[in-house]
Amino acid sequence: MWERTKLRLRIRLAKLGLARFLSHLDFQRVVERGLRRAGLPLAFTQGFNPHPRISYASALATGTSSEGEFIDVDLTEPVEPEAFVSRANAALPADVRLLEARPAPEGGESLMALVNAAEYRLTLQGADEEALRQAVARFLEAEQVVVTREGPAGSRSVDIRPHVYSLAVEGPGELRALVQTGSAGNVRPDEVVAGLIRCAPDLAGVELALAHRLMLYRRDPETGICAEPWSL
Repeated sequence: MWERTKLRLRIRLAKLGLARFLSHLDFQRVVERGLRRAGLPLAFTQGFNPHPRISYASALATGTSSEGEFIDVDLTEPVEPEAFVSRANAALPADVRLLEARPAPEGGESLMALVNAAEYRLTLQGADEEALRQAVARFLEAEQVVVTREGPAGSRSVDIRPHVYSLAVEGPGELRALVQTGSAGNVRPDEVVAGLIRCAPDLAGVELALAHRLMLYRRDPETGICAEPWSL
């Protein structure tokens, strides 16, 4: 039974279809406007430009779809989680869906501080399945996998191998990857593909057709055990 004294909800969202082309800032705006249109009792920040008190776990790269986004929403009065999801979805675009809501743990860290790993399904074009399996095996056996990362200060070489925790072929042209994300650093889906090509140059014609984030986790660096953000 939900304790009605709790005024913060932790929510899992999906960003699908054309919504995947929204920037992180535009996605935030869509979510906030939808929750306001739904007439939900949102708590607001103080100051000259108040806005809903919503915190996001981890920015999603533009062009990536997801069923594993998480936000915390502060309220001024209790709303049953199921009712919150129903009212919000009625006011949001069809490609942005609230999947589930639960009371947020009291006294815990922020979502941004908690989340340090993300699981993706990567769909590739032009990949032979056996060649892909061999490339994954080489990637996992490698001590280093260096890729070029573009940034505001220009390009630099980055070893992503220590931050790709698992990588597997799921089927023809499809991979599943668990990688680092969050405040300590991120490995992007396109960097995983670039790393595969670095390990197996015969995949040079392979392209990333779609990246889909499945879930965010808190990963224990010592045990490798991953926990979903619900109870952390």
